[in-house]
Amino acid sequence: MILDAIVDAIVLNAVQIALFVTLLSAFLAFLKILVDPTSPFLKRRHAERIRYSLLLGIALGLGFALFGQYSQYFILGVSLSLLSFTLYYYLLRRTTSSFYGLRLPWVSKEAARGRFFHFSTITLMASFVLYFFYQQVFEVRLGTPITLLDLYILLFASAVSGLFALTIFVPKVDLLFRLIDDYIQAAHHPKEGMVIELEDTDFPGIIAGTAFTPTEVIDAFESLRLEGYAERQPDPVLGHARYRIFSEGVIFLDASAQDVTGRIDAAVRQSNIAVDAIDARVNGARPLESKQLSEAVKQLQALRKKMQRLKEEYGRLLPPEWEADASKRIHELSTGIHEQRVGHPAVEV
Repeated sequence: MILDAIVDAIVLNAVQIALFVTLLSAFLAFLKILVDPTSPFLKRRHAERIRYSLLLGIALGLGFALFGQYSQYFILGVSLSLLSFTLYYYLLRRTTSSFYGLRLPWVSKEAARGRFFHFSTITLMASFVLYFFYQQVFEVRLGTPITLLDLYILLFASAVSGLFALTIFVPKVDLLFRLIDDYIQAAHHPKEGMVIELEDTDFPGIIAGTAFTPTEVIDAFESLRLEGYAERQPDPVLGHARYRIFSEGVIFLDASAQDVTGRIDAAVRQSNIAVDAIDARVNGARPLESKQLSEAVKQLQALRKKMQRLKEEYGRLLPPEWEADASKRIHELSTGIHEQRVGHPAVEV
């Protein structure tokens, strides 16, 4: 019996220490954010975003402490809030047909990430407040004893929400704008003041030759809508979704396309410089030594990976003639390295 009591005490103390370290780390991270050497504008903008989350977290923590007899309802409410939004975001928004069939409001990935972040902040702040009542720092006459279960639920909800916020992959909307602009230019030949209407039946043509999905195209259209460049039509004709892009939106898409084109040109130029550098090493006046040959092999492998990333990111937006020429030159460089391996058989490409 004594041994069991000692073990229980050790476990309880370990749990309390772990809980204290977790909350202290979160508090220090929050202080780090406050004193981060960034512009006052960014600090003010982020403070405005989380201010109400912190206040709601304090209110939730006080609710757990002052009305402990109803803690099971608080726990149920927190759990259902997290579960409902998680199920909606990760299941119901996956396809356009589910979205429009159920008539649920669309939530973009960026907005979803922000909501998970705010939920994480609220529950973490509630845990921080509740911890002081658990340690009996404050006496609450109307309250009931705080249990570790309440803290566990809040910390778990905070950790899960934070994880969701970090793992939501927001698509590069500017690339989608470029794809939409290309499709509009090819299919509609817009003129000044012209309004364009697109349905989800157009989405396959927009994202053809890329790794984007139809739901990410909707994210792009919703972004246009929030900026006032488009509107969502209530009654699609052929598909499940229809958007009306205003003439200002067409101009905005064209400007975004030019920006993406500049980035692609810069990436192509950097890749060409890397190819020229490897070419100079491999086809120099003197054959490469073993160490130099190994370095050339590493550079060639890194170049291949960079080319693959560019292809995955930009897809059909990359100039096809450049892709063919770059692939040809990489093959020639690989052949040249293989020829010089005759004297260095241990080196592999």
